[in-house]
Parts: sequence; structure tokens; C-alpha cells
Amino acid sequence: MADSAVPLQADCCPDDHRANFVAQMRVVPGPVALICSADGDKRTGMAATAWNSLCAEPPMLLVCVNRSASANEMIVSSGRFSVNLLSTDDVETVAIFSAQRGLSGAARFLDGQWDTGELGQPMLKGAVAVFECELEARHSHGTHDIFIGRVRHMTKTVGAEPLLYMDGGYCTPAPLAAG
Repeated sequence: MADSAVPLQADCCPDDHRANFVAQMRVVPGPVALICSADGDKRTGMAATAWNSLCAEPPMLLVCVNRSASANEMIVSSGRFSVNLLSTDDVETVAIFSAQRGLSGAARFLDGQWDTGELGQPMLKGAVAVFECELEARHSHGTHDIFIGRVRHMTKTVGAEPLLYMDGGYCTPAPLAAG
């Protein structure tokens, strides 16, 4: 049984409201993915939980990318991107793509770990699922752009367990006991 609800005020000062929102979002589990884009020989990417399916007819995803991120500019210039759902074996890959290892741009794409999709986008070997998308639309809100991509190609790794982010750490999904 869950503890009782704690009200968070929406009518307080903007800094407190932002802090309350960030704290609230920490309890929302999110699947960790690398949002990547390539334009010719240039490649970049970022770790993110702000992505999800949009519809199945036609198959589309949406990703939210801060306009200051290098991936934003590359998605706009190339008109393409990939979403690579990470497995529980990919915690170090998250660190690489979260600027914790001092790497940026194409240097984050370690040799032997990546394939190139039919649209020329980076596709992580061993990812739980990979979606290669063509950019359909872009919407700007606040600090981010929402990119809507039509899924053109997909791959998956059978048996890989997805990596989730929640409450400041990584976790895995676990089935509930029947009954």
C-alpha cells in the first residue's frame, strides 16, 4: 500500500515550482535510450528518457531534445535520428553519452559497438531495441524541441533487459507476482 499523497504547490515562486517538478519527475521511471544522429561523417548523440511511441499507423516516435544539445542541430541538419533503447549492460555507455567520460561528438561512438542503419544513422549493437527514423516534424517548447520521427527501420536483441532510470539511479523492470 502506498504512503499518503504529499501536496506540492503550483502557485509558489517559479524556482520552487521548478524544483518541485524535478523532484516529482524523479519518481517516474523512464526507459534509457541514446538519441543519436549522423550527417555524413559527423555523428553525435545523447542519453535520454524523454522519448516514447507516438502512434502505430504509421509507426512514429517522439523525442525531446534540449536546443543546446549537439544532437538537436544534427537532427535538424540530417533530418534523421535513431533511438537506441539501452540494456542493463549499457550503464557505462550512458556515462559516455552523458559527458561523464570527457568524450563528445563522434568520439562517443566506440569502435565495434555500432552499426550504421539503412538511413545512415548510428545503431547500437546489443541494444534492446533500435528505431531508425526520418524527421517528420519539429515543435519548439520551453528549452526543448520535440522531434517526431517516422520509424523506417528497426532491430532488437532478444533477451536483453531494458535499463530504466528512476529516483536518481538505474533499475530494471521486474514482473509482479501473479495472484
